[in-house]
Amino acid sequence: MNSLIKKILRTFFSIAITFILCIVIITISLYIYIGQGLEFEIDKSNSLVSSLSEEYSIDFDKSSTINLVTDSDKINVYILLRDVIVNNNNAVLLKAPNASLRTAFSYTNIITLSNLILNKKGMSYRLVEDVNIHLNEPILNVAHLNNFDDNNTSKNSEFFPLNIKADNGILFDNGLEIGNFSLALNLHQFESKSELKSYSVQLESHKEFPADYIGDFFEEVVLLYDENESVYFDINIKDDNASTSENTQILNGTLRVRDTKLDLREFPVELKPESIRNLNIDLNIIDNIGQINFLGSVTNPKVRLKLQKDPNLQITGSIDFEEISEPYLNLTVNGTDIYFAKLDNINLNGITDLMVLISGKNVLDLAGELNIKKSNGFLVPLTSSTFETQHVIKKENNE
Repeated sequence: MNSLIKKILRTFFSIAITFILCIVIITISLYIYIGQGLEFEIDKSNSLVSSLSEEYSIDFDKSSTINLVTDSDKINVYILLRDVIVNNNNAVLLKAPNASLRTAFSYTNIITLSNLILNKKGMSYRLVEDVNIHLNEPILNVAHLNNFDDNNTSKNSEFFPLNIKADNGILFDNGLEIGNFSLALNLHQFESKSELKSYSVQLESHKEFPADYIGDFFEEVVLLYDENESVYFDINIKDDNASTSENTQILNGTLRVRDTKLDLREFPVELKPESIRNLNIDLNIIDNIGQINFLGSVTNPKVRLKLQKDPNLQITGSIDFEEISEPYLNLTVNGTDIYFAKLDNINLNGITDLMVLISGKNVLDLAGELNIKKSNGFLVPLTSSTFETQHVIKKENNE
């Protein structure tokens, strides 16, 4: 999530810099003529505006306007860009019917900025007051975020506060419409780097979202699909102290999967994974703690599917998302008449009831019991037993 936030932040950074540089030049040039206020359209043929638009790959309609209004000790600046398009490598990354910016410059700071620019000393970011950008109904395609190079430039000591808000947006991944999103980013903007201070992101999928899209994010899931697939999620994640070294993210949301099929790559033991059909999942997360209810049918390839409609596998328990990318599991698995077979020889198979306790995150502790009802092909028939083992799902060194 942090990685995605940083990539989205770079997109809005391009818009912010374009706004700020336009404001500084225009305000310095016109503040003594403003009087009670001045509004004019942005001239896209102007060399400065044109170069900024080309450098940051931003285009907008010629009806876009700048409004400058004087106050007792400052000039309030309002910019409205219409039909904004942000490109990345000739691909449309973001579109919005309008984007607005609001900020202010004190008369003293305008004079100081004028001297710096005229003397070719650059711009002092500490002279810029809070900048607020609002995007209404943006369309964001996350497929093109990966084209951005990571920005490792170190920040200097000068910055201005930058607040970015997007409402009622639509999120795409190439041609797939994921759902509706809103976000709020609060950061310190340095000359060539952004430091995220806090954020809030809300994403709601469509009521029937392709389940296989979620399956792509889990290495041990081959496919998550069926003709009756139905997935819905509503996620809200925020962090009021994003710049600290601690994990302070707070996740709330709902995930629902209905009437689909789950194919697994492998089990934590050397058994042949069978499809889980008629799959239903409910995961409700409140302040990083999720309660899960998982129901499905583990199929037996020797029995006709129409005779295997009733769920015989259930998983319940809690998931701690304090570290969102590495959740801590505390689950109980109950199964009745579960078919199993050896990976290297499917003629060695059987039927069992099971109860398994699962806890941990990168390394899972598994403890439980098997009630063997039937075993086929083994020289000595299998008997009921208890077990304790571990399963590594992610190595500690991330290798």
